[in-house]
Amino acid sequence: MVASCVLILIGCESSKVIKPSGDVAVSLDAAKKRGVISVFLSNTLSLTLPPAGPGFNWQIAFHDMRFLKQQTDFRPPKTPDAGPTVTFLAVNMGSTRLRFVLVPVSSEASVTPIDQQEVAVKIQ
Repeated sequence: MVASCVLILIGCESSKVIKPSGDVAVSLDAAKKRGVISVFLSNTLSLTLPPAGPGFNWQIAFHDMRFLKQQTDFRPPKTPDAGPTVTFLAVNMGSTRLRFVLVPVSSEASVTPIDQQEVAVKIQ
């Protein structure tokens, strides 16, 4: 009986739905490899990465889904001098980080990144 009540409570907590309220858009600087961003719970965070040259693309190397839920895949640049954009939803308060790597477009499983961006995200 106690075990079933615990399972019901866990199920209720994990099915919590957070609706987006507020947007934060940040363009990452190619020269600055690390940054800090503060957002509020339920904000969407859109990150525009530096441009990727021909034959290269950005990938997510680290992402903690307990804090940020990915909302979109990488979207193509809006202008020729911009990079791709990816969007997340802040779903829990706390601190986390995102790490992106720039790798050659390849079918190989392991490739060496030529660049990286790391963002510490504080969710209030």
